[in-house]
Amino acid sequence: MKSGIGAFGRVVSPRALCALLLIAAGPACMASAGAAAEKEIGAVVQREYRDAVARPDGAAQLRAIRYRDKVFALDTVATGATGATSLQFLDATRIDVGPGAEVRLDDFVYDPSSTEGAGEMSFAVGAFRYVGGHMTTEENVRLKTPTATMVIRGTELVIFVWPDGRTEVNVISGAVEISACGGAGGSQMAMTGMQVTVSPDCATQRAPVRSLPPGFAALNLPVEDEAGIEEGDDGPGDRGGDGRDRGSTGRGGSGKGGAGGAGGGTQNGGASHI
Repeated sequence: MKSGIGAFGRVVSPRALCALLLIAAGPACMASAGAAAEKEIGAVVQREYRDAVARPDGAAQLRAIRYRDKVFALDTVATGATGATSLQFLDATRIDVGPGAEVRLDDFVYDPSSTEGAGEMSFAVGAFRYVGGHMTTEENVRLKTPTATMVIRGTELVIFVWPDGRTEVNVISGAVEISACGGAGGSQMAMTGMQVTVSPDCATQRAPVRSLPPGFAALNLPVEDEAGIEEGDDGPGDRGGDGRDRGSTGRGGSGKGGAGGAGGGTQNGGASHI
């Protein structure tokens, strides 16, 4: 860019000229300029790399995401058939992503001085653990699947999303408001120890939280037989060892949650690296 001529004939550098134009144009122009840049919203906290990639919005190229790599608003994160990753966001909210999964990080904002913020994430397929962070306005966080929208209330969740859109939400702690099919199927509040399933036809079903093994082993998508009964489903019971381990990092490091981990079952393979 060429230098411009400012008032009184002084030469203005390109950087200063841009700044003057932004100030003159006001906040709307500044917002447009900022929107063009990638917005960092979190980072990978799993130390061991296990076949996880991210794709920026509108891009064709994938990038491997490893320990401490940043993730950005509108990234789509996917894992391979035996992959996994853990993401930590600006307020220490954490999402563990199981094998064969895909999630779009629509947005996440947080002001540490006020501890207020908001966020939205869309789970396309796979198994996930959500653990809330320091945000005091967590009700402004929306978690979406093809059939359900969740409003968070200080929550730890394990979420399963099948390829047909069927969604199962297990409330490990806290509470969550679940709306089926954008509200067309009604909404309900689920508390600690409860499970809500939303079927592809928007019907909902309540049950006790399913038995979950510890760590990433819990994040294998349960497989259904032809009768629609999940293999290895022993019904409600002890959800396993580290379901309340909110503070640890790299829970996948032990390798428990791979394709043959303690969680059992075959992965859906739905993400196939977006």
